[in-house]
Amino acid sequence: MTPAKALEIWTAQSLCDAGVLLSIFSFLLHLGRPYFDRILARMTLRVAADLWWLAYIAMRDASLLLAVFLGFFCLNLDLMADIKIGLPFCPLATVALSLALVVKVFWNTEDLGKPLLFSTVLAGAGALLNTVGFSIIMEAPGDEYAVVKTAFWQAMRACRSNLNPTLSTYTFYIAFAMLGGILVLAVILAALSFCKAAKDGDSGV
Repeated sequence: MTPAKALEIWTAQSLCDAGVLLSIFSFLLHLGRPYFDRILARMTLRVAADLWWLAYIAMRDASLLLAVFLGFFCLNLDLMADIKIGLPFCPLATVALSLALVVKVFWNTEDLGKPLLFSTVLAGAGALLNTVGFSIIMEAPGDEYAVVKTAFWQAMRACRSNLNPTLSTYTFYIAFAMLGGILVLAVILAALSFCKAAKDGDSGV
């Protein structure tokens, strides 16, 4: 293996791992909303309260967006053959996180209600799938552990993308079909939003 190829694999694996961690970070921020609300209620200055809330929203949603982007980056057969990706958990996590992002874009998830609950559940599902894929498959015990010889851990290690091209291919097709459906949904919702805005604008004139 050439140094350039080794650097490429290390970089891709690091980005994949970063996406997993960002999804968990975003979900923890979703769960931590009551804490941010309590601090917000104690702030007497409007500017300080606005900055506090803006910082919370930026961290929560930016980490979710980055997790989705990094999930997209790793969801291709070339990288799947080079690095360890927990199949089918990590690709399905990208699907769940993408759907959570769509919910945030097209519905009001800042006020308490069903959209907030739905987006939080989806973010939690993505974080859980990523955690399982990372902890149990990507970072399964190595050969230095005797337990690795058991049927369970052998099956888990076999779910690594670089060791199972057949599962990688099927997961790739399924995940992309689901992401394609989410993209179609987003386009439809965007078109409906534009039509509604145009109609409201005409009514205002």
